Amino acid sequence: MPDSTAFVTIAQALRLASGHDPAASVAEALGGSIDDAYVVQAINRQQWAADGRRLTGYKAAFTTAEAQRLFGTTEPVYGTLFEDMRVDSGATIPAGTLAAPKVEGEIVLELGADLDGEDLDEDEIRAAVAAVYVALEIPDSSIGGKLTAVDMAASNAAGAAYVLGERHAVDANFDTAGISLTMKHNGTQASSGVSSVCMGDPVNVLVWLARRLADSGIPMRAGQIVFAGSLVPILSAEPGDSFEADAGELGSVSVTFGR
Repeated sequence: MPDSTAFVTIAQALRLASGHDPAASVAEALGGSIDDAYVVQAINRQQWAADGRRLTGYKAAFTTAEAQRLFGTTEPVYGTLFEDMRVDSGATIPAGTLAAPKVEGEIVLELGADLDGEDLDEDEIRAAVAAVYVALEIPDSSIGGKLTAVDMAASNAAGAAYVLGERHAVDANFDTAGISLTMKHNGTQASSGVSSVCMGDPVNVLVWLARRLADSGIPMRAGQIVFAGSLVPILSAEPGDSFEADAGELGSVSVTFGR
């Protein structure tokens, strides 16, 4: 395990990096430890909060079996979301804002109650879901080269931007596992998927996340949102590209990348 000074040094390097000026992989420096990677993420989360960024929730990556296989892990990876990452649906992200953005079509859960403490009950977690959104998540890695799960955890899961659709209030009986989503790229259907691809149910992602955070003494609060992972294959965004995710009765959400 690195000493405290090493953690701070690694965290600072990642905090100052971006897709335009990426840092090197930190997996070796962290001894391949996912728990140490989350220590680094926590240092940066606290610094960002001290700088005035408002935490809005969390994102989960690698919530499908295929993604976990590709990245050599047996569980998802989480990152932190902030209000300044949010982009309005239908907006254009100015050219050059992000270096190599990707786009994912996701279902987002909003909490209506706090989730805090050890031994969180699954029914309690499910009952805490107050609303769902169709959304786009836009990662842009601040680490160059091939990423590992440790790199992802340390670098805030490549969180860069997100777009929320309309809020839909739900109760504990709502079928979060059966949401269908269609992804369009430049007006043409690119793919489709069902929310059950995310660990069988996005709520299962929330259960995993709430317990993982609780193990680190991090409470989840009412009003926070959780991106539960992509329902469809991840797409690369080029200047001028537009993307739309449509989830039927839950509505649609879109974004364009400036030329």
